[in-house]
Amino acid sequence: MSALAVPVAGAAAQAPTAPVAPPATQPPPQEVPWPIVLGMRAAALERAWPVVDEVVLVPDGLTYLDEIARWSPEARWPVLIEDDAYAPMFVRAFKPARVVRRASVGAMPADRAEREKRIAAAATDAFGEGAPDFLSACRARGAAPSMVVIADAMDPAWTAAVALSAGRGAPIHFTSESYGAPDATLDDAGFRRLAREVERAAASTGLPWKGLGDAIDAFVVCRDIAWKATPVLGDDMRLEIPSGPFPTKPGQPIATLNALGRHLLAPGDDGIWWAMGAGIFGPEARSAMVAMSSLFLPRGEAWLFNGYDLNGGWKAYDTQPAAAALERAGFAVRNSSGDQMTLPSWRRVLMGGFDADLVLLNTHGVATQFGLQRGGTANVGDVPVLARPAAVHCLHSFSLQNPASPDTVGGAFIAHGAYLYHGSVYEPLLSAFVTPEMFAERAGYLVPFAAAARVLEGPFARPWRTATYGDPLALVAKPDRIGVRRVAPPATPREGCTPLGEIAAAGLARFRDAGDASGIVDALRALALLGDDAKVRSVWTIARPTEAARDAARLAMPAAFRARDLDEVAAMAAVAGEPTTLELDMLWQLAMPRLGQIDDARIVALLAANPRGRDASIDLATVRDAAVRVLGREAWRQALDRAKQVARDDGARNRIEALR
Repeated sequence: MSALAVPVAGAAAQAPTAPVAPPATQPPPQEVPWPIVLGMRAAALERAWPVVDEVVLVPDGLTYLDEIARWSPEARWPVLIEDDAYAPMFVRAFKPARVVRRASVGAMPADRAEREKRIAAAATDAFGEGAPDFLSACRARGAAPSMVVIADAMDPAWTAAVALSAGRGAPIHFTSESYGAPDATLDDAGFRRLAREVERAAASTGLPWKGLGDAIDAFVVCRDIAWKATPVLGDDMRLEIPSGPFPTKPGQPIATLNALGRHLLAPGDDGIWWAMGAGIFGPEARSAMVAMSSLFLPRGEAWLFNGYDLNGGWKAYDTQPAAAALERAGFAVRNSSGDQMTLPSWRRVLMGGFDADLVLLNTHGVATQFGLQRGGTANVGDVPVLARPAAVHCLHSFSLQNPASPDTVGGAFIAHGAYLYHGSVYEPLLSAFVTPEMFAERAGYLVPFAAAARVLEGPFARPWRTATYGDPLALVAKPDRIGVRRVAPPATPREGCTPLGEIAAAGLARFRDAGDASGIVDALRALALLGDDAKVRSVWTIARPTEAARDAARLAMPAAFRARDLDEVAAMAAVAGEPTTLELDMLWQLAMPRLGQIDDARIVALLAANPRGRDASIDLATVRDAAVRVLGREAWRQALDRAKQVARDDGARNRIEALR
């Protein structure tokens, strides 16, 4: 079977009825399938563009643009908007020879037209120095675009748009119209407006775009759009689920990003793809990380999780053949299945965070839950904290139903740092997903992530419910497979750029010599960005008794979490005050597997006072036995009373009350 084919239920191969004589002449070479050609084009550009072994951190959008504009055909390097969550994750994964912080060059203009001009100019300067416009830059480099970028200069995901434009040789098409928020649903009229905009973006290149295998075969929407849509489709394009718990009904959505890039707008159109796409939304710093991860991060470690019983049709989704395919491609692979996928086993694995480049997860459930072996049901709080940015293929119904909400499975993965994510916005049926083996085989042929994850043949190739977050041209392959080259950074950073090692040393000296507590915070932030967990934890012990303890605790907590030090994480959470969602996830994920043995009242009280998510009863049910045992029943009742006061609805309050 071709690596690009997907079997359709009920189909069977038929053997020839008679021997076939060999051809008299050599047959012509077989045409290379378009997804492989698309991946080869992306790989060729990556291979031709040396990567400087340095990360530049910038404080704001205009400095980000200015730094990307400094890329040239001779070299490029990762640029991140500095923050305390996503930038450190990227640096730990990239492992650069040097990390520098660059001083600001000013603020982004407030005027939309001026922002569009600055963004487009930065991408053009990066891809082809001195070119009058982006397409001229492409012609000068001999690199025809294979993708278009749709962006809104006022939307924070513009940071991904400019990076992917410059990094993939893809022109930007700006639009300021409203197409809804990611968790919303577009009606037929809204979908058609958006689909026409994507077609205008492709047509504006002047290149062939109407079929797969021509010039423009991909698009990425770097801005808010509704991820669900209800377009009116012809009978020959609709899929129906006639029975089961989720039969098809009028008004049920499909994935906007699955229906875009297809011939759907004119009478007689057949719904066939002309391009495959993905979307990116979210804050500036995260959107920049998403694009830079796709362009620069090495991918060589995979972790596969199979939550299915391998009988009947589920057997085709076994992760073991995928593990073998990824190993043949040079990946280091871990494969968890069977008893390793019960809820207690999963929660033990969560401690310290996931540290794989690629995660394949087979499970089932709804937007807020996912099923494991032996009837175990995990919830959003069990979505792993990621130690590094990851590409995630989540074979699960509804995980992207509300992709911007961290209270959903897909939303939590994205919030935790998934820079690629493939999932479903509604119940799709199992056959709407390619098997893990098929995904891995395609990736081995350099098929880009978004195409590798799509069903390309049969009924589930119609407009349906799966969608991809991230760069559609990202390749799931090791750097040596692509031919990416890293080159050493200049011996001396250029003016305005300061190595983080120097910043850390200066901060510690300021604290030592002048007693300035802000110095120790500066040092901790620099060390955390460098990924030096041992030094971070050492400096935390110095910062803990100072007036800087609150800020220091927040910066040091991820290092303690990765060391699986529950006592230290709990102490930091207590000092930090109002914990963030991520900080609570670290605390709970370290504590849950140990609740039967914990007798520290400080830790149990902290958990009981800080249940996560929209429905506090889930975490409270998990900690109940430990709380009653360690704190006593009266203290437990008081914790429930506090939770009821902030519960969002009567249903949650009733579930909390039932835990008395």
